[in-house]
Amino acid sequence: MPGLTARPGRCYVVCTEVPPDVVGGLGRYAERMMSALRDLGVPVEVFGAVGRHRPAGTERIGGVTLHRLRTAGQTAEVHGTGRPRTPEAAGPPVRIAGPLVRIAGPLVRIAGPLVRIAGLLAFNVRVAARILRGGARSGAVVAVHDWMGCLAGILCRLLGRMPVVFHVHTCEHNAVPRARRSAVAVGIAALETAQARLAGLIVVPSAGMRDELTARGWPVGRLRVVPHGFEDPELVRLAGLPGADRDRLRSAVRRRYLPGGAGRLVVFAGRLSPHKGVHTLIRAVPAMLRERDDLRIVLIGGRTPGTGDDAEVARLIEEEGVGGHVVAGYRFLDPPELFAHFLAADVCAFPSAYEPFGLVAVEAMALGRPVVVGPGYSPEVVGDGAIRCRTDSPEELAAALSRCLDDPEVAAGLTRRGAAHVRARYSWARTAETTLAAYAEVTR
Repeated sequence: MPGLTARPGRCYVVCTEVPPDVVGGLGRYAERMMSALRDLGVPVEVFGAVGRHRPAGTERIGGVTLHRLRTAGQTAEVHGTGRPRTPEAAGPPVRIAGPLVRIAGPLVRIAGPLVRIAGLLAFNVRVAARILRGGARSGAVVAVHDWMGCLAGILCRLLGRMPVVFHVHTCEHNAVPRARRSAVAVGIAALETAQARLAGLIVVPSAGMRDELTARGWPVGRLRVVPHGFEDPELVRLAGLPGADRDRLRSAVRRRYLPGGAGRLVVFAGRLSPHKGVHTLIRAVPAMLRERDDLRIVLIGGRTPGTGDDAEVARLIEEEGVGGHVVAGYRFLDPPELFAHFLAADVCAFPSAYEPFGLVAVEAMALGRPVVVGPGYSPEVVGDGAIRCRTDSPEELAAALSRCLDDPEVAAGLTRRGAAHVRARYSWARTAETTLAAYAEVTR
């Protein structure tokens, strides 16, 4: 891509999940884009929430200034284990604690989300105050990532008349049927809509997300599609391994799940939320076992905080009677281990019913693995380099996975086309260039 003729003078980025507390796609995006924007020479200040790896404060990472701000309602339950700290972990209970816990439990379940929301609102106000305190510098732009930073963006626009770009990575609450939406989900949708109306531009990662937002009435003239990249340093290293080293790594991972490493291995990665298709995958296992008994399905990921996703997955595994063939760790893995699992898999399954981009599928394709995705993936994201299911059906998913497992020619074709598609289409450097071009539009 030719060099930029215009660029913003400074970028203020509001993104709650920042390195090294990276779990989901938003954190992975922030990690890679921080480096890419730095390399283009634009001053970048990132405002994120305190995680479990770093205290509140300000630090420099390369050429990027990263501010970590504390929020109310933070817990030790997320990012890494996917499991909350239990009363047993805190030590033996005293006798009076039992009745108190039974009484307080429902109150905590009600108050917990309210405390987290109040903490997030306070975080946004503090971020906006810091940005506005610095003054509306000429050529500066505020980049807001997802609904968690909308209030900061709205305040910067209304109080400081600063240009704002709204990055929408996901609208998962909109995938829930309208009749079942909570008051919180309705409030989030209203906040997003307000930010969209005030933003100079709205950046989305795929045509599917653009079309979804256009259908909601968002201004199509201010929507820009900017795909993500894929080049995590560890992924690039693993993709370039000599054949013998690659085989040794694959064998080491496969032996964890298969006797002697022999058999069929399917790997899923993502949050254990229904819209990620994990329930569909579990329900597809019995049909696949009719033809092959050497099958193992590995589920990598944990629950969304504040949900019972882990328990629901465990219940479904037992209900389907596939406990001997489905391995669920109920935790996220660091990128090196995650990518090693992708390499070890005979096929990677990401059967999301809703997926605005789906970085894990792109990464698995870049590593040369056969990939099956769900109907939530926008077709242009995977192109002809993956099998895309048309429905959220266990039967269709089982058939697609079986094709990859049983037909070497199908698997080899996907491997070849998937890697070529990713390398031709995606690059963090290209993402950064296109993103800065969008920022420059609103600062002219």
